[in-house]
Amino acid sequence: MSRAVAGRLVGLGLAAALAPATAHAGGLARPNIISARGVGMGGAFVPIADDPTAMHFNPAGAAFAPDAIHLGAELVIAPRSYTPIDADGVRGEAQEPETPVVPLPAIGVLARITDRVTFGGGVWNTYGGQLSYMPTGRPAIDASREAVVELAAGLAYRVNDRLSLGATFRVGVGLFEVEATDRPITSDLSGLGLGVGTTLGAMWRAHPRLTVAGAWRSGLVVDIAGDGVLELPGEHKQVAVAHEQAWPQAASIGVAVAATDRVRVATQVDWTQWSRWETLSVVFPGNEAGNQTFPLDWHDSYAVRAGVDVAVSPTVTLRAGAYVDTSAVPDRTIERQYLDANKFGGSLGAGIEIARWRVDVAVDVAGGPARTVPDNSDEVGAFSGRANLAPGEHEGQVLSFELALTRRL
Repeated sequence: MSRAVAGRLVGLGLAAALAPATAHAGGLARPNIISARGVGMGGAFVPIADDPTAMHFNPAGAAFAPDAIHLGAELVIAPRSYTPIDADGVRGEAQEPETPVVPLPAIGVLARITDRVTFGGGVWNTYGGQLSYMPTGRPAIDASREAVVELAAGLAYRVNDRLSLGATFRVGVGLFEVEATDRPITSDLSGLGLGVGTTLGAMWRAHPRLTVAGAWRSGLVVDIAGDGVLELPGEHKQVAVAHEQAWPQAASIGVAVAATDRVRVATQVDWTQWSRWETLSVVFPGNEAGNQTFPLDWHDSYAVRAGVDVAVSPTVTLRAGAYVDTSAVPDRTIERQYLDANKFGGSLGAGIEIARWRVDVAVDVAGGPARTVPDNSDEVGAFSGRANLAPGEHEGQVLSFELALTRRL
């Protein structure tokens, strides 16, 4: 059950399907999740956003972008480990989960309706992940999947040659699975759900060489409904389950500068409201006595990103980026299911454009020093609810590969 808790956090923590996210995500995340060009620039893409993925990053950018179809995919490798350390400093055996490595697609389109209005749409996985640990027999969340696939459609309006505004309507399809051992009951739960959200953006070309842009993504609340099995004394009970995936709201502001005719530099600052995650609940309709609420007490996270692209020839562009992303999860509520710490990342990318076709590739590496969470059980004494849930060493990295094919229409 609490398993659900970790479940969602997993999604966040991996943002790899996320990601993150994101890939802005509460856990160890990549700079973003659906754009080879954006990833290649360290995630500083809000002030650029001139392809169909603008409907995710900044819909206002679509007003200055050509009509196009975008087909993208990413591959994420996210090794991690958790090593328990007790109050005496004794280290337990390192625990490493299985993390599926599967290609995650992103599909988008832009089409100009009038001289000033552009329509765009897309399908992409913005948050989430999946992993599983070998059961140890001790109370724990052993496996979980928490993810959301977004269907987006929006409009961009070009006010004049310098200013544009945009809005996107988003429908999120949430996926949820969790298996737990004595947490607090052994359980196997799953479900699906829908939620809606919006994205608003603005882009101002203050000068032919200077662009200032901002975007706001609303929270996306997905109401999950499903079923599962609880192992109760003497019986396995089939139950209905309800769970809320409350993906956070986020905002970004960025600046892009064309330093020369061939070199463009972009910077961006992100804010993600993870602080709305004070608790997480799993509800069993008809069996309310088993309802569970778990403390989270997460913090808002902030990221600073920078990237550069260089047109080395009329057909070839090279990219590079770097970023810093702060932790959102406190020591008390971090668990092995969702790794989080202050993160540092770097990326490289390239693009080749021939006639109406462009191919973009990127690779991104995110990580940081191992995070050691102390065993404070002696300090809190009788206030066991204040004890750190998973004392020990949490360590991991995220390596992502991006590929995209775009055709101008």
